[in-house]
Amino acid sequence: MGKINVLGFDVANLIAAGEVVDRPSSVVKELLENAIDAGATKITVEIKNGGSSFIRIADDGCGMEYDDLPTAILRHATSKIKNADDLNEIMTLGFRGEALAAISSVSKVRIMSRQRGSEMGAMLEAHGGEIRTHIKSGCTEGTTVIVEDIFYNVPARKKFLKSDRAETSAVSAVVEKVALSRPDISFRYITDGSLKYLTQGDGNLQNAVYAVLGRDVAKKTIKVMRSDGGIKVQGYISTPEYASAYRTQENFYINSRFVKSKTAQAALEQAYASYIPSGKFPFCVLNIIIDPSSVDVNVHPAKLEVKFSNEKLVFDAVYYAVRTALDSSIQRPTLYNEPNASSKGKELISTPFPVTDRSEKTPKAEKIVFDTNSNFGVLRQDNTINYSDLQLPKKEAPVSSPSNDYADEEAFSLSFPKKQDVKAEPIRPIQQAQEIYAENPKITGDVSDFGKKADEISDTPSNEKVVPEYKIIGEAFNSYVIVEMGDIMYLIDKHAAHERIIFEDLKKKLSLSTPSSQMLMLPIVTHLNNEELVALHQYGDEIKKTGFSYDIDDKSVYLNEIPAEIEISGAQDAFSTLVSRLVSKEGYGELTRYEFFEKALYQASCKAAIKAGRIYDSAHIKWICDKVLTLDNIKYCPHGRPIAFEITKHFLEKQFERIK
Repeated sequence: MGKINVLGFDVANLIAAGEVVDRPSSVVKELLENAIDAGATKITVEIKNGGSSFIRIADDGCGMEYDDLPTAILRHATSKIKNADDLNEIMTLGFRGEALAAISSVSKVRIMSRQRGSEMGAMLEAHGGEIRTHIKSGCTEGTTVIVEDIFYNVPARKKFLKSDRAETSAVSAVVEKVALSRPDISFRYITDGSLKYLTQGDGNLQNAVYAVLGRDVAKKTIKVMRSDGGIKVQGYISTPEYASAYRTQENFYINSRFVKSKTAQAALEQAYASYIPSGKFPFCVLNIIIDPSSVDVNVHPAKLEVKFSNEKLVFDAVYYAVRTALDSSIQRPTLYNEPNASSKGKELISTPFPVTDRSEKTPKAEKIVFDTNSNFGVLRQDNTINYSDLQLPKKEAPVSSPSNDYADEEAFSLSFPKKQDVKAEPIRPIQQAQEIYAENPKITGDVSDFGKKADEISDTPSNEKVVPEYKIIGEAFNSYVIVEMGDIMYLIDKHAAHERIIFEDLKKKLSLSTPSSQMLMLPIVTHLNNEELVALHQYGDEIKKTGFSYDIDDKSVYLNEIPAEIEISGAQDAFSTLVSRLVSKEGYGELTRYEFFEKALYQASCKAAIKAGRIYDSAHIKWICDKVLTLDNIKYCPHGRPIAFEITKHFLEKQFERIK
């Protein structure tokens, strides 16, 4: 008798289910995708015990007919595709026809559905893939799927489920990513009877970010909107000060489908390279809209990974979209240190009702308001305000009302009190909110034209502002320059500031035909190894554009000219560091020649900058302060550290209780 057996349908279905359903969160993901594909505008997700005992997904989508329900739980049954050609134009989230079959084979499932306009709906109940009940029934329009006792018939798999808390976190992560992918759909998320959040479904992505992730994230976002070569990148990224030690807040979507893309991830992080410290990662919600025929979404059982026909085009689209947004919108980070103050007398701001856990005791009111200390209250009909009536955890409203990226309706308007209306001012860095560049044009080619590239990416203004009147009143620890200007005192990190100034000047020189250099009476001699010499020949043109001029004799390099911004004492170190950074491209992924060379300038700028803890002449320190107070792009050093902070006179007087 032969050794090879043909497995029965029930066994094969259980094995196949393991590829699609491995824990409650994967059940939620598949059902959410089905609800979205059904055209839902409102979706409710409810789980109990991390989803292991109960999952409910209810939508107001197109619904199904009575005869469709038994077919829906069969393998490879789908309404999304009909033939092989359809695989090249997939725009739906689900398409394999495996989700309901896999879920029903390892759990107890009830499906209630009614098509829009139909008088009667239908209900089907199946245990372990076996239909127990199939009847016509009254129900709401749309579809509700209830999944109970997941893996009840596969105990070997059930024992690998984690704690309820861990499974809840996994489900929450899935709902979060799906809710952010479709701000035009209202998502209600309930866990163990508690409402976690409700998105408005108004098409405004920042409102969705606020509802799902909270105000701290929403208020530190920068809008991204750019089209390159048929690829559109839109969404929000975080300001540099909102950086995390983990990549968990990097959310990428391809045509509104959440994916894990190393290409997009590398592009995002390299665009932030000179704005955040190494080892930190930004937050983003970026939707990459691309021709579906250029993407293969069928390379992973859970459809989490995709393959692009041209990875470089996607890398460039994400990189330049993020970099342009950063260069044109970046502001100095904010360090808050406000004392507590009474809410009496504060200007009240009207805002939509914040979504959080609710109580049936919440009174009716014309408006929900909060003051500048973010205390919520009820604005009654007699215009009195009562804070005790509203039994809610404190949660603030979005900081701004951005334009609606995904719908035509106007986003809600929200005006905050002007700075002078708030008595307790924070310690914060210098505020300069001018936009430096509008959206840059597409950069094409192999980026060997460094002049064009530097012009399009550099955030250095063409004309510097007039230096304002200020007074240097000292230096703390031979590192931080204290500057007084009007009613503001600035603390400037002289090394970080000088490092960024040098970096911007060297980068700008890539666009100049005749960079400014200082000629040396005696050449500076440095010695390179074979690999460094290869890099020197490969990037010789770019190096010379920064202001270095040299002759090569065997393994010795004679520097005849150096960039005007670099001290002679630091020139050899800067040159050697620049060349050594050019030796290996390891870890730089899809970086073009320009970006790779730019990264090499980071360390060279650091080596050439003045050092913290050392004493320098007053003229040099004044020159650095002039640059910081006039150039909008001197906000972070190339490694992502802040350069300057400000303290207002008003704030100091508050701290010393000179004023109230």
